[in-house]
Amino acid sequence: MSTTVIIWSTLAPFLLLLWLFQRVAGLRGWSGFVLAAVLAVGALLVPWFGPPLSAWSAGLSANFSVIMAGLLFVAIAERTTGRPIFQRGEWKTAWIFGSVASWALYPSALGLGPPNFDSYALGWPWLFWGQSFVLFGAVTLTAAFLLWRGNRFGYLLLLTLAGYALGFQESDNLWDYLLDPVFGAVALLAGLRLIVLRLRQGSELAGLVSR
Repeated sequence: MSTTVIIWSTLAPFLLLLWLFQRVAGLRGWSGFVLAAVLAVGALLVPWFGPPLSAWSAGLSANFSVIMAGLLFVAIAERTTGRPIFQRGEWKTAWIFGSVASWALYPSALGLGPPNFDSYALGWPWLFWGQSFVLFGAVTLTAAFLLWRGNRFGYLLLLTLAGYALGFQESDNLWDYLLDPVFGAVALLAGLRLIVLRLRQGSELAGLVSR
């Protein structure tokens, strides 16, 4: 196991626990960050059904995408400093990206897509100059477009590609760096909420016009 994989196997669960403690306990500022970090480290070291949670972290971190960890880091930093790092539109971009990626990956994985097509195969590195170039190229172009538009979510996409190149995870598939079930579920729910709000605003606008 490489050094980057070992670091990642500890960092991803730590970020999730730190954010959860910040949210649940309502901790803000640097003092809240330190307290939440101490609690997160303690939770990683406490035995859970035998070995401590840190011993399970390698298996747990396999389900964390780089984007998920990056969004957790941004959320933690915002609660710690009290300053927005991502604007509302950039968070919206993250949810839209996660929703689109989820619809592109998971139906195919469940056998609901086109026959003889597996979108997960697009992420394998040995198909880089063939099928996988489609996914890698699409993410690269998306990141470039977002940065050109001044959207900082593009930096997170570039970080994801860098993590893929450095082998942060044991997986060699780019999809595992872009998406995980938790991020996908949160993004789909957030995307549904955005659609409901847009429809509600449209109906309210139509009501005002008809008066």
